[in-house]
Amino acid sequence: MTGMSVVVMAVMGLMGSGLVAGEGGGASPVAGEQGGEAVRLPDQSGDFFADLAEGLRPQWRQYFRERPEGAPRDRVGAALSMGALVADLSLACEARDAQQFRNLLVDLTALETMLGIGELMGSTRQMLTSLADGGEWKALRGEVGSLVRQHRRHLTAHRDQQMADLESIGQWVRTWQVAVQFCGNHEGVKIPPLGKPEWIDVLKGRAAPLAEAEVRPCVVIRRQLVALDRMWAAAAVDGEARKERMKQTREALNELMARSIDPVAKH
Repeated sequence: MTGMSVVVMAVMGLMGSGLVAGEGGGASPVAGEQGGEAVRLPDQSGDFFADLAEGLRPQWRQYFRERPEGAPRDRVGAALSMGALVADLSLACEARDAQQFRNLLVDLTALETMLGIGELMGSTRQMLTSLADGGEWKALRGEVGSLVRQHRRHLTAHRDQQMADLESIGQWVRTWQVAVQFCGNHEGVKIPPLGKPEWIDVLKGRAAPLAEAEVRPCVVIRRQLVALDRMWAAAAVDGEARKERMKQTREALNELMARSIDPVAKH
């Protein structure tokens, strides 16, 4: 067992009831929440992108990123990168770019294999490829959400729920990075680029066990999420103040991607 695996197994015992994640999208209680339903993150980013672009005709291809060079060095990096790649799959789906979607599936295969679920996901990848080749974009958007649920189910069955939580962090950090870039190009967008404020709390909670175990990427992630939380907890702003907050948000997300999730890609 590698040193990183030992750390991951050690922090599993820290999770307790504070990080409850179900197969159907991964509910996580918000810190301090008293009763009621747990806040849920969406399974896929496509609906979020579509809502953001409602009434517009976006050129989604301009938000594609360069394919990372080389593989992550450990399973924590693989899980974070896999989440970012899931967001990229949703982006390719919104752009209706079958070739980009297929390229991303090749990269996804390598990450799933690193996490021990590559063979289990083979038939799902074939189905996704078939939908992309057939131009079934509406169906494909939903199936990317199913992909996330399958990842969580298989990882949880392997006692790797923490890896599933890290995948969700990678997915939504990348989703928000695209959203903030999008808002910079479309000033009239009304939907907050970070979605519901509670989502940041969910991701902070998912990063906490490994951050407390001093796994460096997760320490950086939690610190940046805390900063974003404070920034977006303030009242809505307009004009130059809005532009400045968006600029600071974009810089924070770019740094987070570069330092913790995708250290070799250009942004």
